[in-house]
Amino acid sequence: MKYFKLILEHGDCSLSEIEVFSQIYSQAGTDIFDISPDIKALKATKRGIKKAGLNPCDFKYCISFGTNSLNSMPKATINQSKCKRCYKCISRCSQNAIFIDKNGYPKVSEDKCIGCKTCKKSCIDFLDKEVDIKQVAKDFEGEKLDIVEFHISGYNKKTIIQKWEQLLENFSCQKSIAVERNKFGDEKLLKLVKKLDKMNPQKTIIEAYDTSPNPCDTPAGTLQAIAHAQIYEKLGLPVFISGETNSFTKDFADKFDVKYSRISMNTYARKIIEKALSASDYELAVRIAKKLVEKIKT
Repeated sequence: MKYFKLILEHGDCSLSEIEVFSQIYSQAGTDIFDISPDIKALKATKRGIKKAGLNPCDFKYCISFGTNSLNSMPKATINQSKCKRCYKCISRCSQNAIFIDKNGYPKVSEDKCIGCKTCKKSCIDFLDKEVDIKQVAKDFEGEKLDIVEFHISGYNKKTIIQKWEQLLENFSCQKSIAVERNKFGDEKLLKLVKKLDKMNPQKTIIEAYDTSPNPCDTPAGTLQAIAHAQIYEKLGLPVFISGETNSFTKDFADKFDVKYSRISMNTYARKIIEKALSASDYELAVRIAKKLVEKIKT
């Protein structure tokens, strides 16, 4: 049996969007929800599942750490020394994440900002938020946590090993590794993954990650992920296919006989239900999502 994982990182979605997508995709048959290492994101996911009339304990949860930052996209922040209070950033923001503070300056709500950069001006900076792994472990203490994912972008071996050691030390659940292939040659990639897996007392899950910026439902949007998965087959480790995957992903995996345990969906899974959600047609959104999930899992 194959499994479906929905990626809802709090760098791509606001908390309210996480709640809605969790509500829809929990009814559609999602097995795993992948979120940022932010306890607020987990709570939003569980609220959505409860709204669907389901039990959050019946699902698996994964939190994803980057090499450096908490979110996959840097958050906006207003540089008040440069701000002319033109308020153009407020009208440009699609998430209603910028408001006027008591002093009349624009201010960004970190919970709502998704780092899309549509508000970009000379007075706005976009900053990564450094994650404290020990603090995250404390925040999630007592919560049901099934997988911790380490997303590696860039190659600084010392930093990678250091972060991986911290994750192994602070979390007892299963671990997965997602590596952006465009930063590595195949030989270097396999060498790194073998080293990290050897450090892990459990069997490491490998995320075959597609880095192409193509959320459209086309073969080109998933070929990288399939090619990436083929590299890992010789390691004998469980493989997830992830990144900008779409409805073609399973077809290509089956066609090229790629062995995988799960397919993870990100932008595409959210995009296909946008119109239904805009019309507040939740039943239609669930039907569309369910069709995708069932295709992946059969």
